[in-house]
Amino acid sequence: MKIASSKYTFNLSAWALENPQMVSFFMLLIIVIGSLSYTLLPRNEDPAFTIKTAVVSAQWPGASVTDTTHLVTDVLEKKLQETPWLDYIESETRAGQTVIYINLRDDTPAQKVPAIWYQIRKKMQDIAPSLPEGAQGPSVNDEFDDTYGTIYGFVPDGYTLQEVRQQVETIRRELMSVPDIGKTVLLGEQQEQIAIAFSPARLAGMGLSIQQVTDALRAQNAVVPAGVLRTGQEKMTIKVSGALRSEESLRAVTLRINDRYLPLTDIATIERRAAEPPSAAFRVNGRPAIGLAISMAPTGNMLRFGATLNNRMSAIGAGLPHGIEMVKVADQSAVVSGAVSGFVRVLVEAVLIVLAVSFVSLGLRAGLVVAAAIPLVLAMTFAGMMLAGIGLQRISLGALIIALGLLVDDAMIAVETMVSRLEAGDTRRLAATYAFKTTAFPMLTGTLVMIAGFIPVGFASSSAGEYCFSLFAVVLMALLSSWIVAILFSPLTGAWLLPEKFKHHAAGPGRMARGYGRLLRTALRHRLATLGIALAALGVSVYGTTFMQGEFFPSSDRPELLVSLTLPANASQSATEKQTERLERALAGNRNIDHYSTYVGSGAIRFYLPMDVLLDNENTAQLVVVAKDLAARDRLREQLNTLLATQFSDLTSRVSPLELGPPVGWPIKYRISGPDYLKVREYAGRLAEAIGRSPLTREVNQTAGEPERTLVLQVNQTAARAAGVSSQSLAQTLNTVWSGTTVTSIRDDDRLIDVVLRANDSERLNLATLSSLTVEGRDGKKIPLGAVATPDWGVDDPVLWRRQRLPFITVQTDLAPGMRAEGVSDGLRPTVDKLRAGLPIGYSIVEGGVVAESEKGNSSVFDILPVTLGVMLLLLMLQLRRYSRMLLALLMAPFGLPGIVMAMLPSDTPMGFVALLGAIALAGMIIRNAVILISEVDNNLAQGMESEAAIIAAAEHRARPIFLTACAAILGMIPISHQVFWGPMAYAIIGGLIVATLVTLTVLPASFSMLLEMGRYWKRRHAA
Repeated sequence: MKIASSKYTFNLSAWALENPQMVSFFMLLIIVIGSLSYTLLPRNEDPAFTIKTAVVSAQWPGASVTDTTHLVTDVLEKKLQETPWLDYIESETRAGQTVIYINLRDDTPAQKVPAIWYQIRKKMQDIAPSLPEGAQGPSVNDEFDDTYGTIYGFVPDGYTLQEVRQQVETIRRELMSVPDIGKTVLLGEQQEQIAIAFSPARLAGMGLSIQQVTDALRAQNAVVPAGVLRTGQEKMTIKVSGALRSEESLRAVTLRINDRYLPLTDIATIERRAAEPPSAAFRVNGRPAIGLAISMAPTGNMLRFGATLNNRMSAIGAGLPHGIEMVKVADQSAVVSGAVSGFVRVLVEAVLIVLAVSFVSLGLRAGLVVAAAIPLVLAMTFAGMMLAGIGLQRISLGALIIALGLLVDDAMIAVETMVSRLEAGDTRRLAATYAFKTTAFPMLTGTLVMIAGFIPVGFASSSAGEYCFSLFAVVLMALLSSWIVAILFSPLTGAWLLPEKFKHHAAGPGRMARGYGRLLRTALRHRLATLGIALAALGVSVYGTTFMQGEFFPSSDRPELLVSLTLPANASQSATEKQTERLERALAGNRNIDHYSTYVGSGAIRFYLPMDVLLDNENTAQLVVVAKDLAARDRLREQLNTLLATQFSDLTSRVSPLELGPPVGWPIKYRISGPDYLKVREYAGRLAEAIGRSPLTREVNQTAGEPERTLVLQVNQTAARAAGVSSQSLAQTLNTVWSGTTVTSIRDDDRLIDVVLRANDSERLNLATLSSLTVEGRDGKKIPLGAVATPDWGVDDPVLWRRQRLPFITVQTDLAPGMRAEGVSDGLRPTVDKLRAGLPIGYSIVEGGVVAESEKGNSSVFDILPVTLGVMLLLLMLQLRRYSRMLLALLMAPFGLPGIVMAMLPSDTPMGFVALLGAIALAGMIIRNAVILISEVDNNLAQGMESEAAIIAAAEHRARPIFLTACAAILGMIPISHQVFWGPMAYAIIGGLIVATLVTLTVLPASFSMLLEMGRYWKRRHAA
């Protein structure tokens, strides 16, 4: 790659000067294509990344937790263990219900995930016949990454929720014609049922059994083929009327039981009501509502889609009946618009800063040449993003700002070289061709080395790496484009804009140049001291890193707060709703709140991609509270924490802002596992109690629910067999009385309404009903329940969690105010280690949460570092061609660390995943400057200069462009330094570049001088 000027034949800069019209045409074409690409690029808030979790669920009504675990959960888990790329399986088993979470490895390629989910669906279809009779499912939900960024709430005033639902269903159908619309989901839709409520005591008095009534109702609405009539010319299907079509037809039913005809209304009441168990409810600003959640198609443009949808919904809202209020609960298009416009504003600020550096340092004409490079590079980058399918979002826009400080480096170096040759008396053509011959390939090597510094971002096999991939891709495009512009277009614009002759500054170097010259000569005279000071600073900075706080990803800068409420595991949805209403009343009139929505019996729908979604559960509720601004959000968070701690201390609560990056949930988690669930519960209780005493934690809780009471009917099998009563018929009778049995369904518009037979409320909510129940025995004889079974009380665990088929409980906690997860984890480590040391063989405590996810993300980056190092070594050897030069350039990279520590430690900026990426990228920037300086020294040596003179001349010649490009990069980072997401990376690069630039201009020349002297020493010794 290193090509001596004397042997060089083709010069791209010279070709550009020889073909100015063609090159200028390409410049205009690039600007047009880039501008068009910019307008067409998709706009989103965050980059897409794959949620590598699927959920398999199954039901077995009436089964205990133990039976469900052994006969359903275990069967499904064994089959799911065959899943390729499997990381682990977690299951949550309740009485009659199992939910299994399949988590793929973090390094699973995103393109393989859909095929894996398809294989899981097939496996579950194959295993379904192996489940017990009466089991329902299994079903697979793999659509966790669907983001419903736009949510409308429809609040009734004088209408029922069912009437509102019908109106929203109509709106839903109308929206299907909106371009780029994806999926739509109704929120708060309450399933209905038609309850046939009877009195068990009255049935017994009439000599009727519950099973007889059930069978008679099912026979009334059974769908049975009546045959097909075939004639010589046609065939006709025979249908039998009498099927139930409405509540009215149900009330007209007459049952035939034991040769008696009984009107259904004589033995039961018929009422249409909400289904039990209830569906998850949705509320807007404390009022019941029906929600409509809308997602965009993956290929859509969020801004364009949002504008079209808003127009359509405005027209629909104007036509709604009086008494139905439409409220916009979430609007991702507005968030994206604000985010993109904010980033564009920051991008413009960065452009202006870089332009100011160019004009101030190079003068008007030379500054214009550098300024002309910026739109060309951005246009080429936008075109590349369009081809690669990368839209404008948080990561790609940040990458553009980061690249902006780097993309003018090549143009500055090329222009600075041209100016120096013009000052020496060369023509513009000779100056341009000289710049290409002397700097083009060192610049290319340096550019590729900088790109190599971002390789860990682009190839990290993790969700965090996938989330940040566009950082690597955009920087790659921008830096390669900047090199092309510097060698092809900048020479032409320089020939147009620079004067034919530059006056040589006879007055000599300026004050800064003279000051640097003295510093450089001092460093060369005291080489060992210079190197010693640098190494000491490096050692101190390594020690300083131990005091730096760490984090995975920071919290989002959106105004939402998620308020999660969890009641005891056996709490009903009614109890959850009462607690939620209490909280809503406390929020009324709070000036920090713009609006809020409430989900009862479930967590909030995924309206934001990096979100930890809670599944449906009767004891769960979640509020999405939107504050008026970020300051209001922080005030509101403290108010809510105080309120929940004082007035809602009997339930588990958490107030959290939205997360950035892959979701984590509770920041501190410990998983206790072992073969015996009772012992696991005991150890989890000890751990929760121990960390609950720490001032570092808040709201310590565990996933194990408190044991709940159960009513157990002890069946006298001898008496039951003698009476002809089976345990199955007994369970069916009890289920019909208390929970209800679905006997048929009635079609209502686009839905099927279950018809449920059950006892009336006054008797089914009374345990005394047990004493009056009868069951059907042999020959239809009515047997009192007490003759074959006696009631007893028992205790059972409401939920059993397993991981890799081993019972476990998670102890989790929030952070005390002002604390970060890594600091809390370090503070709790002695306590946890002490408990861990006392565990028997087979039991373990494993840390999860932010620390574990951060380690996974960081390890995926560190795994790529050998590849990064190998690429850098290859590039350095191709350019420098000597081991000594290659190692010298490489060893400059760590000297950015003192600057990183000096910038981040006093400002209490955490060293998170993004800052780590910045530190690695910084190494590439440092090596790039080292390569250019070393190449300049070698050129001087090749021209016959003495070693010290060659080093001084090269350093003084390259000091100005190195200093200017560092200033451009440093000042270009300032606009993003205050941002939550990019701030840590900006601090790392700003601090690192300041120190590294000083090291490059002092320590590198001193080290190079020592290297050359050692080379001469070994030559003399070898000659002797």
